[in-house]
Amino acid sequence: MRVHSIEKMTAEVNMRTDAKQPGRWFRCFGASPNARRRLICFHHAGGGASLFREWHRHCSPDTEVWAVAIPGRETRITEKPVDQLSALAGLLVQALPQELPFAFFGHSLGAVVSFELARQLHERRLAVPQHLFVSACTAPQLCRRDRSRAHLSDAELLRLLQGFGGTPKEILGHPGYLEMVLSVLRADFNLIDEYIVPEGCDVRFPMTAYAGSSDANIRLDKILAWDRWATRDFVCHQFDGDHFYLNEHREALIKDVLSRWGKSVVSNAADVYA
Repeated sequence: MRVHSIEKMTAEVNMRTDAKQPGRWFRCFGASPNARRRLICFHHAGGGASLFREWHRHCSPDTEVWAVAIPGRETRITEKPVDQLSALAGLLVQALPQELPFAFFGHSLGAVVSFELARQLHERRLAVPQHLFVSACTAPQLCRRDRSRAHLSDAELLRLLQGFGGTPKEILGHPGYLEMVLSVLRADFNLIDEYIVPEGCDVRFPMTAYAGSSDANIRLDKILAWDRWATRDFVCHQFDGDHFYLNEHREALIKDVLSRWGKSVVSNAADVYA
């Protein structure tokens, strides 16, 4: 067996072991001793958990905000990014804290990551999110591309990222950092571009979609197609803004999320005892 194969196997074993440590895979912002539920958030391609750093400031003490922390960025910058969604979700299943009820909020790539995680939780008969909030993302059954964007040249990838409005100008002047960012982007785009919903999957969750009214990158009809995976009363709420509308409308968005989450829990309980 080649040495690099042994190293790869060792890295995979270590990653599976690490997945059992929630603090490594999820960051909690604004921990509260009075927490009764958790809003678990998933970031866009090239992003990180810090996107949700301030969200807890708009939540009551009974709701904690957690954010996924995946390899290749921020606190895990030295680790190799994961580029297969089923594998990433499998690791997150092992690490997901489940002692409190939870809902998922996923933005862009994060919406599909949260869906696949919810699907695997359901498949393994574990606790599932009480509500799935998906933002600025094509429905999972439409994600697969003939050619993953991971194969774009550096210049093409940068133009794509700039089109989404997600490229801080300061990184362009630092070649070493830029190389790392592009490596993460390739892995992240591969997560979504090679994703196929498993054949026969028929999971459904209470679900709400969000979109920026001037998002030129995600067609509204592809967001509305999330209805395929919703239990009932599916809606898509639009905010003024582009793909990153959530930065401008953070407080209003969180208020809407928490309101709809509460209503869906009441509605589900009514269904159970009807």
